[in-house]
Amino acid sequence: MTQPELTHIAEPRNGIPPLVHDSIEWASNTLSSGHGPFAIDTERAMGIRYSNRAYLIQIHREGVGTFLIDPVGIEDRLETLATVLGEDTWILHSAFQDLPSLRELGLEPPAVYDTEMAGLLLGFERVSLQSEIAELLGYELAKEHSFSDWSARPLSASLRSYAALDVEFLHELSSELSKKLEEAGRMEWFEQECEEIRLRQPKEPIEEAWRRVARSFNIRDRRALGMLDALWTERENIARERDIAIGRVISNKSLAHLASMKPRSLEDLRRSPVLRSRTGRRDTKRYWKALAPVWSLPNDALPPRDGSKNEEILSSPTRWDTLAPEGAERWTLIRPAVIARAEELGIRQDILLKPLIQKELAWKGWRSIDNIPDILADLGARPWQIENVVPSIVSAIKNGA
Repeated sequence: MTQPELTHIAEPRNGIPPLVHDSIEWASNTLSSGHGPFAIDTERAMGIRYSNRAYLIQIHREGVGTFLIDPVGIEDRLETLATVLGEDTWILHSAFQDLPSLRELGLEPPAVYDTEMAGLLLGFERVSLQSEIAELLGYELAKEHSFSDWSARPLSASLRSYAALDVEFLHELSSELSKKLEEAGRMEWFEQECEEIRLRQPKEPIEEAWRRVARSFNIRDRRALGMLDALWTERENIARERDIAIGRVISNKSLAHLASMKPRSLEDLRRSPVLRSRTGRRDTKRYWKALAPVWSLPNDALPPRDGSKNEEILSSPTRWDTLAPEGAERWTLIRPAVIARAEELGIRQDILLKPLIQKELAWKGWRSIDNIPDILADLGARPWQIENVVPSIVSAIKNGA
């Protein structure tokens, strides 16, 4: 079947908006005179800067058009904008990525419409903003600045055009998605998911995150683990101080190499090939200052080889055969049941029920199968998920008994 030809969109229909900074009150008042939901997006500098702050906020509202707001330096002048944005629903694509940086600025949505989640619940094969707009609206957006440094100023016309196009078609897209959700009988599912996204709390930092690197590079020596912990902390400090992405300071692979070699002196550390670059040499003394105290730690003060934070649940259930045989048996029933039901619905299994919830249900078990809906609710499953997945799980349990 021949695919319909897409209409290429190179820039916003009403021209490329200027950057709003000093005139934020005017922009806020103008947005207030529009009508309907706000189409919103942000641009950050992930992979470039340490922080996850928004360096640009794009807002489109019917009747007034698109505004590109530079919030840096005017964070204390956004009260009017916050009040205006509280008037109606926010339409976002992959809202959970943008909401934290918007909340840092005191901007809070009264309701959320997530176009990515709509696509996921409809079983779309591709759910990027460009893909959904192409499939439902027939437009091909010019998208060549995904990895640009949005913290740099000034912003070129091409960057502003790219940013404006991210909100230009969200109203039209949401209208088409709503029609399909209603036709599929999944609008209630969508509303539950959007409310969960709106209320979702930021994830707690992972305890001993350096252990993932230790496992990846098979570091088992306890003093080397202590050194990896120290290096990890020092890299974080450097990245925060300089406001650069952690990976731009030194890579995980390089940290693992330095920890594994267990340097005995500053000169020993300097001989490492991973620190011979200009960037590496810059921080060698700091790394040694972090590493040196690890040599004076007694053995019982060094990190244990295995972490202590419920790693059984977070790691692969293939390990459960020895850790928790009953949990492993429950997993062999739950997992296929969820996958089979997701296939029947034409959606991804992780959308039907998060893998972590599946693992926790298998790990903890239940007193009676009648308790499974309450257990899933306590674990964070939404009503539509419970309604759809519990019969399949219960059936698998009964057949496997």
